[in-house]
Amino acid sequence: MKTRVAVLGCNGVIGRSLVNLLLARGGVTLTCFGRKSVFDRSDVRYISGLIEDPVAVSECLRGQETVFHLISQTIPSSSWTDPVSDVELNLLPSIRLFEAAASAGVKRIVFASSGGTVYGHQNNALDEYTRTEPFSPYGIVKRSIESFLQYARARHGIDYDIYRISNVYGEGLDISKGLGFINTALELMIRKQPIPIYGDGETIRDYIHVEDVARFMATSVGREAGNSRVFNVSSNRPVSLNQLLTMIREVTGAECLTQYLPARASDNEKVLIDSSSILSETGITDLVPLGAGILRTYEFLRSRIEHIEKPV
Repeated sequence: MKTRVAVLGCNGVIGRSLVNLLLARGGVTLTCFGRKSVFDRSDVRYISGLIEDPVAVSECLRGQETVFHLISQTIPSSSWTDPVSDVELNLLPSIRLFEAAASAGVKRIVFASSGGTVYGHQNNALDEYTRTEPFSPYGIVKRSIESFLQYARARHGIDYDIYRISNVYGEGLDISKGLGFINTALELMIRKQPIPIYGDGETIRDYIHVEDVARFMATSVGREAGNSRVFNVSSNRPVSLNQLLTMIREVTGAECLTQYLPARASDNEKVLIDSSSILSETGITDLVPLGAGILRTYEFLRSRIEHIEKPV
């Protein structure tokens, strides 16, 4: 029997990768939810709507077993100056979503959290047992949503999987909202524009290809009932921005202009996310190497930009 799965936020880069992966694997009946359809397939049921719309959300959740909550309507920099919007656009709709899921009889909710913000300022390697100390509204809201999933389990018996994801990159990532350093850097480089670096370039992050994120998250489908987990999702290979820029230059062979700017208070200087737990549990260790992923993304962006800007 096929598992009934709904993906809210299917139009985002993680959502699209996850949907394509689940369809390729089979064994699911898939419902997609978003602002507009990007899937022209007869084997995908699509519901167009906003997470704030209770009617559309209820229609999406009806009859579902596993629900992926991938919708996020803010970014760290925007929530830093407008925390109320983060609460209104992300926290409150998530709480209502969980209540609607309980009414619909959903068995498991899978949430895309933020490994880069929920732990706050800490210099040690961060595993799932590390105390969460978010200092930014973005991280505070993400951590609050995690807590409301724990509440939903305690009150309604809904299982959950929480994925604290590091910095995602890869083909199809929309940089218009200001997320995704690798994609942003590559696109600016292709357009021969300087890449803004906030601080001295020694900020440390972990970068993981979107296909690997989807592979990890897909393991939630069919997971044993009564098993709720929190997972870090990263490549376990942190690098500084300066190291990353050197790699980008070496991999692409292209000129890479940079512009160093004052550090931002909303940024975390050092994030060392340890994903040993999920690597061990899932057995997924053949992750996309950073250099190979950068080259793939660069070639994808270059072909797209050249196509768009090609004179008629």
